[in-house]
Amino acid sequence: MNLINLNKINTFCQQNKNKIIKFLSDIIKIKSYSNDEKNLVDFIIRFIKNINVEGIRVKKIKNNVLIFIGKKDSSVNFLFDAHLDTVPAENYKNWQYPPFSGKILKDKIYGRGSCDDKSSVASLVFASIFLAKNNYDIQQTVFSLSSNEENSSGKGIEEVLKYVKPKYCVICEPSNLNIIYGHKGKWSIKLKFYGKSAHSSVPHLGKNAIYSVYPVIKNIIESRNTNFIRSLLGKPNYTITLIESKTNSLNSIPYECSVYIDYRSVLGETEKSIKNFLLKNVKENNYDFIPQHRFFKAWILNKNHKLLKIAKQTYKTCFNKDVKPLIWQFCTNGSITMAEHNIPTIGFGAGNPFLAHQDNECVKISEIFEAIKFYSILSFNQRIF
Repeated sequence: MNLINLNKINTFCQQNKNKIIKFLSDIIKIKSYSNDEKNLVDFIIRFIKNINVEGIRVKKIKNNVLIFIGKKDSSVNFLFDAHLDTVPAENYKNWQYPPFSGKILKDKIYGRGSCDDKSSVASLVFASIFLAKNNYDIQQTVFSLSSNEENSSGKGIEEVLKYVKPKYCVICEPSNLNIIYGHKGKWSIKLKFYGKSAHSSVPHLGKNAIYSVYPVIKNIIESRNTNFIRSLLGKPNYTITLIESKTNSLNSIPYECSVYIDYRSVLGETEKSIKNFLLKNVKENNYDFIPQHRFFKAWILNKNHKLLKIAKQTYKTCFNKDVKPLIWQFCTNGSITMAEHNIPTIGFGAGNPFLAHQDNECVKISEIFEAIKFYSILSFNQRIF
């Protein structure tokens, strides 16, 4: 894409600046927890239809929105995916501004999902409008606004991939406008141990279920899992996120105790290897190993892959500087597109990933415009493939 077209994008963003800001603020105001994205889906579809731009085709698949541009009868070359759902924001007292206010302050918009991932939703919607308005002759491209990402079910992107079969994928999550070429996997596990109730004055007559959890806690704190493939992803991360017990009263021995573990895997790890590590010090048999969701694998795209090369060229065109692609430490729908469906995948998005899921989550407005620019030019550059 030449400089004139790059200037076209900048002009488009400036001319539509207030619309873009208002759109992001409006969708932040619509609460869209996992499995409850319908109101947001309906709002976005109405918005796109009211824009009435020839060349944009919109389809709703359950709580997923698919925006099609490019050659209608061609196969789908690129899939850009951003998720509609957010994690909860119930502790309002910790927020400087109400989490669903979509507060606009100077160059920032505040609110739950502002960074993760509604900034990317807004970027994709307006990138599709720009491309359609300028009638670029590109291979059929799909902008996916998917559901059920934050609840680790993978249902949203799986529904999308049943309908479209892209050759390449861009995961649009906050990356500080860096190109991402891999990330860790994820598995959440509940380990439930069973004991025997007794009066706390005679604990030897019962079996304290909390004590049964101790070997797991000790293992996670003190041990290191070395059964993985060395790569740029580094070592796996694992931590305990919740412990809960059941007892008849405060003067009774707990008869049940559960520990929840969040495990961030790297290359070479499997469900079996992780399970063996977590249970290696457990001597008893009276427990349940309960995965909280499917196992999401880690992945890295080959540094010489043509998708990554085109993305780097696109970055240079957009920002007039070279980029060193990075690795995400968290997990995204990329585990499904790349690690399960073998679709070459990269990541890119507005927003600081370390603000995701935090109180007072926010995103810089200027980064939305930069993301629109990158997505638009990358969509055009796919003609090089």
